[in-house]
Amino acid sequence: MSEHITEKTSILPYREDIFAGRTEFRVSEHALREAHKEGIRAKDIVYTIFTGEVVERYPDRRRVLISSPFRNTDLHLHVVCDYSDYHELVAVTVYIPTRSEWASPRQRRRWVKGDL
Repeated sequence: MSEHITEKTSILPYREDIFAGRTEFRVSEHALREAHKEGIRAKDIVYTIFTGEVVERYPDRRRVLISSPFRNTDLHLHVVCDYSDYHELVAVTVYIPTRSEWASPRQRRRWVKGDL
């Protein structure tokens, strides 16, 4: 279950926990494949991780969703990072959020039963 970050906690909450003690950073093969499909470069992924906002946390899986503007466009880039390893931070997947699933780059749409 995800934990949505509210407006009051939008300044990169727990960022120190994500990077603390980690000496390695890696972009997974899966993330690179997904990025390639969307025309996203590896440096876009790194930029998002180091400058974006944590918009959701998945504490049970020790993952976070980070969002940032994508290359001076109206689009945003989402990167899911795994911090379960105490020495390595891993970008596990990357995507451009769709309007059908995201009300804004920081907020998922809330579906009401029968909306589909």
